[in-house]
Amino acid sequence: MASMTNYLSLTKVFLKNLKMSQSNNKKARRMFTFLLIFTLIFIIIPFLLISAIFVYDTTIQLMDINYESIGLQIMCYLVSIFTFVFTFPVILNEFYFSNDIEKLMPLPLKPVELIFSKFTACFIVENVVQVLLIFVSILSYILALKIKISNILLALIPILTLPIIPMVYAAIICLIIMYFAKFIKNKELIKRISSVFVIGLFFFFFFVVSSLKDFDFELYLENFANGNHQLLTTMNYIFPSINLFIDTLTNQNIISLIVYILINLGFIALFLILARFIYLDSAIGMSSKDTSPHRQSTKLLNNMKEHSIFTSYLSKEFKVLVRTPSFFINCIIINIFWPVFVYTLYKVGPMNYSLSQMQEFITIGDSSFIIKLLLLITGISILLPAMNSIAASSFSREGKHFSFIKYIPVAYKTQWLSKFFISFIIAIIGINFYATIFYIIIGLSFTNIIMFYLISILAVSAISLIGVYIDSIQPKLIWDDENNALRENYNTFIAMGLAILIFGIICGGSYFYLYQRLNMTIGYIIYVIILCLLFINILFILLSAANGTRNIRDQEEA
Repeated sequence: MASMTNYLSLTKVFLKNLKMSQSNNKKARRMFTFLLIFTLIFIIIPFLLISAIFVYDTTIQLMDINYESIGLQIMCYLVSIFTFVFTFPVILNEFYFSNDIEKLMPLPLKPVELIFSKFTACFIVENVVQVLLIFVSILSYILALKIKISNILLALIPILTLPIIPMVYAAIICLIIMYFAKFIKNKELIKRISSVFVIGLFFFFFFVVSSLKDFDFELYLENFANGNHQLLTTMNYIFPSINLFIDTLTNQNIISLIVYILINLGFIALFLILARFIYLDSAIGMSSKDTSPHRQSTKLLNNMKEHSIFTSYLSKEFKVLVRTPSFFINCIIINIFWPVFVYTLYKVGPMNYSLSQMQEFITIGDSSFIIKLLLLITGISILLPAMNSIAASSFSREGKHFSFIKYIPVAYKTQWLSKFFISFIIAIIGINFYATIFYIIIGLSFTNIIMFYLISILAVSAISLIGVYIDSIQPKLIWDDENNALRENYNTFIAMGLAILIFGIICGGSYFYLYQRLNMTIGYIIYVIILCLLFINILFILLSAANGTRNIRDQEEA
């Protein structure tokens, strides 16, 4: 009984620590709520609709050959993989690098109580979108097969618990890795090693994508219907509960539901048994500290130089992002490796041009190809500064040191602009370093390159201003490790939603408009887009200059 009480109490505390802090300013809270609802409409709902349509169409197509559940299975596998990839760093930080570890260790708590409470808190907080995604996919599946809507009631437990197994995989891997790393008495070194590991995964992903051929989903379904089930069979071994879940939903099979529950309980039991024997030793190892930070501080003091206030604050922001492993992984790496994702879309997309074809298009002045390049660089310049979260976590990164902003002799406006410029500089360099190489290789004219630079500058500055302004309204200041400053931070979510909306209006609208008027000169096209971006830019500069610093003062007084 005592163990259950401790488990529930700890879980409640961990959940509270993961929540977003709220501003005492009513106007700021209303603005934040409006932006959050607005973003839900433009990110979550479209994403859920696309997933539902995919499951519905796939179910209808494969119904005649008795493979109607494949669409739902694929969606469940994607959700499971997504859960594993994105919860792995969360679990690692929560288990080993949160500041509450050192405070909880002396208490009369069992390791199983501590780690299972952390696991439960992570599960509840991290899987809201996944559960919604599975739910709408199931609705589409039911509508396509015209089975009873009441089947959802029997499948309610699997719907809510499907992410358990991928999270257990992530947790067990974390336990094993940290058990063997317990002799390294330096948290920062462990975090840097994890950063190198993530970079290695990006390189591996790049080489895998490089070997892809053109992907045709219809061809894949055809091969599947002809008996090629290798991929699906492998996934069934990795995630054995998904077939049982679908059988429970489709056939109302109670036996499948019972076996599903037993398998999940078995995975949890394995995780807790492992945690009981190895978690405490590795957690204590991570709580040890060495003297390297003191040596680094002495070295920094001896090498100090005098700079302007703005330059010094800008340098401080840059060093925090680069030297903090969690910020480096989440905020910096994407600016380095974004071409990998673009290359993935290029390999699987409909415009898979060869390099010689692109060079030929530029040589003959093909308007349609240049328009595609124009929209591509505009889209990247809009989405990347939102995806890297630098601007949208500007003040959240201060955390418990937010009061530092008030007491240092630096104007709010200077600090605000420094946070904007660090986001702008990192994104603009990350975009145009690779873009310039690409422009030169394909032989793009100097005039077009300059105009593309201008468009990129305007787009990045607009989105960076939006991000910093949003985070100034209600920053997430309560966090015990750097990863928490970004995790469950709705400001990054809101900034991404607004960026997607702007992307849709400018790039989506321009695509349909321009392809009806290919006789228009490229200069006029660029001029129109520049005016649109410039209008957005000026609008948010005005808003930010007036309200941004006021938001900082209000937050500090809260």
